[in-house]
Amino acid sequence: MQIRFFFAVLVFSTGCAASAQPLSAEDSLELRDGDRIVFLGNTFIERAQNYGYLETLLAVGGPRRNVTFRNLGWSADNVFGHSRAVFDRPSAGFGKLRKQVVEAKPTVLVIGYGSNAAYAGRKGLDSFLEGYRRLLDALAGTGARIVLLSPIRLENKGPPLPNPGPQNANLAVYVKAIGELAAGRDYLYVNLFKALRAEGPDRALTDNGIHLNARGYRAAARTIAAALGLDVEGVEVRLEARGDAVRASSARNAVVRELKGGAGGVSFSMTRSMLPGFPGGGDAAEVLSIGGLLPGAYALRIDGVEVIKATAATWKVGVAFDRGPDFDRVDKIRRLGVEKNFFYFHRYRPANWPYIYGFRKHEQGNNAVEIPLFDPLIAEKEAEIARLRVPVARSYVLLPASAEQGGSR
Repeated sequence: MQIRFFFAVLVFSTGCAASAQPLSAEDSLELRDGDRIVFLGNTFIERAQNYGYLETLLAVGGPRRNVTFRNLGWSADNVFGHSRAVFDRPSAGFGKLRKQVVEAKPTVLVIGYGSNAAYAGRKGLDSFLEGYRRLLDALAGTGARIVLLSPIRLENKGPPLPNPGPQNANLAVYVKAIGELAAGRDYLYVNLFKALRAEGPDRALTDNGIHLNARGYRAAARTIAAALGLDVEGVEVRLEARGDAVRASSARNAVVRELKGGAGGVSFSMTRSMLPGFPGGGDAAEVLSIGGLLPGAYALRIDGVEVIKATAATWKVGVAFDRGPDFDRVDKIRRLGVEKNFFYFHRYRPANWPYIYGFRKHEQGNNAVEIPLFDPLIAEKEAEIARLRVPVARSYVLLPASAEQGGSR
């Protein structure tokens, strides 16, 4: 028996307002098979590679579309590329920035600047915009579709840290200006300043009021992915059991096969249309409801591993869970992405850069031949991600729990 159905979105809150930032279809940027997404910006972009949430969502959101990623974020960088100059004069950083982007071969550029520049207030806005236009003009030759990100809002962490209110007022000016810049060039614009707000001190999105924590990067990933026309889609399946007969009364975002009943339980095979969100993050819970069960407690096993227990009455209403082999698979993809980012980071900006490529290369420049050895390591991680992002059939078995193992949710 096989049941197919159309995609539907079942999104569970991440614990912040970022998950509620829908964009209209005409405002989205459709990703294509073979796209290379390059992230460019300052600290916000650089630190994203250590978490891997955005890359993961963009990978699983198109399971049969091969998309790869390169992170060119550089802490404290600006639109002039000054931080990238390293030991050269600051003006040399712009040429290095442009070279790094070209060598990354982007088809999509996701660019985030402005958080540093906003400290100059309104008086620094014209210079910032002039530099941003120059940067965008210089990158136009790549032919990449461009997405601009706003800076994020500063969080008020209380004393002894300063009140971020005045600086947030400065940031708001730059956020508006970047939005207008994007609109004038017909670029997609993602307003993270508006989207990311903590829902209380216990749901903080930053570690120190400035830099996002894991929750913050998950929230930013959801917002940016939605802007790129992607969103995590949950699974909802409703079954009715009548003795040995089992039927699916409704289902979303999966293919269900081989439904069987007997011994007071049910079994079936299910393949998701796409992988879920992040384990423990509440991004896209799986909801399974099964009516017609005899009273008692039942345990659900997926591929032989117990995932959750609930009473028959609870299964009838519906049980939501965000753990199991598919969620583990997503976390493995994320960890592989972080490992890939580590290799790429040292590929394009080795720690001993002055000795390899800079003013002291006459001493150790011969070691530059070893830098390309990172390439097969990067390719290996990307190949594994490409394999894992495609969902596989899972075996679901729901049987009565033993007296020793019984209990409710």
